[in-house]
Amino acid sequence: MQDRHSQNEQTAENLPLRGIKVVEAAQGVAGPFCGRFLAALGAKVIKVERPPEGDWSRKIGPFLPGNVRSECSALYLYNNMGKESVLLDWETESGMSALETLVSSADILIEDWDRAYREEIGLTTDRFTSLNSELIEICATPFGLTGPYSRWKSTPIVQLALGGYLYLTGNSSEEPLMLPGHQPDYLTGLNAHNAVQIALWERARSGRGQFLEMSMMENLGVLHQFTFEMETYSGVVRNRNGLQWNKVGPFASYGITTLPCDDGYVAFGASTEDQWERLCAMLGREDLLDDPEFDTRLKRSQKSDTLDSLITDWMKGKTRQEVFLESSEKWFLPVAPVLNLNEVLRDPQFVQRNLFQPLSHPEAGEALYPTFPFAMSEIKPIVARAPLLGEHTSDVLGGLA
Repeated sequence: MQDRHSQNEQTAENLPLRGIKVVEAAQGVAGPFCGRFLAALGAKVIKVERPPEGDWSRKIGPFLPGNVRSECSALYLYNNMGKESVLLDWETESGMSALETLVSSADILIEDWDRAYREEIGLTTDRFTSLNSELIEICATPFGLTGPYSRWKSTPIVQLALGGYLYLTGNSSEEPLMLPGHQPDYLTGLNAHNAVQIALWERARSGRGQFLEMSMMENLGVLHQFTFEMETYSGVVRNRNGLQWNKVGPFASYGITTLPCDDGYVAFGASTEDQWERLCAMLGREDLLDDPEFDTRLKRSQKSDTLDSLITDWMKGKTRQEVFLESSEKWFLPVAPVLNLNEVLRDPQFVQRNLFQPLSHPEAGEALYPTFPFAMSEIKPIVARAPLLGEHTSDVLGGLA
């Protein structure tokens, strides 16, 4: 397979979405993350930003060093790679007219206007699709455009609370723990990209576009397969288990845990019977295999404190890397050091597969950017910098606005 990031030889002319025009009026993370994928696959993505400050994510840190702060937000730079930026106030009559003109010749419109905002500016869901029957419009909001929450505002912590993930994160005797960053938004943006691709396939068959909705709350809700099974089939309401993956009910097991060693933490993912046998061999405790107190997953879960102590003692005097290599290379156990983000950037697996790539920006300078979680033998997505605010207004809009 060719290097997925040798993009200097790649142009939009031989990418799968060449000729596709996208208008992106969404801000923040979810919609722009969807647009980022489309741009990388060859689509022309025109990001419409309202003056004077543009996308609100331009004001969110951390900021890369540079003279113009609004051009140096790491959040904005990451989610808007490869796009064109135009300044256009769609809340004015002339601005809405210009946006309608743009969208009338577009293939895809990405927006994040919730129900309250639509009612405020008098925007129906067929406003743009009625102008262009082939248009695929996707609306990414926290709750969708119907239902009792559809007019409410939200943030990632609210989504994780309502989606059931705060309840599962942390120790059962303590308050729930927040996951870092905009995880619900990124998940929604990724699934929005998938939905758009499906709509493109359908349009190729039927010749018609459609209106799509993405709810962040629903994107989280569909991930609870195991938790739903426990409650639906066994009546077990899973709770926070701290370092242990699961210690309750018929699904209880031992081997999925995080434990300290000399220079940090190591995560263990052993869960099957053959992995249990290899774990005992690695610890030099093959006697446990014949001990009736450890002969089932449930019994091992109930003895988790004892087993944690055995593993912790075995790790004494070893670094995370030493534990990782011995467990993985010699015993073929799913074990890993808990890496901080600086260590992630230097991890040899990521480095060899070129996941992170330096990009230069006229204001923010050069920085490393994560690229894409897939590699293809014949297609190399384009990795290009984010636009300056309004950089392409004249070229795109001309006399429209």
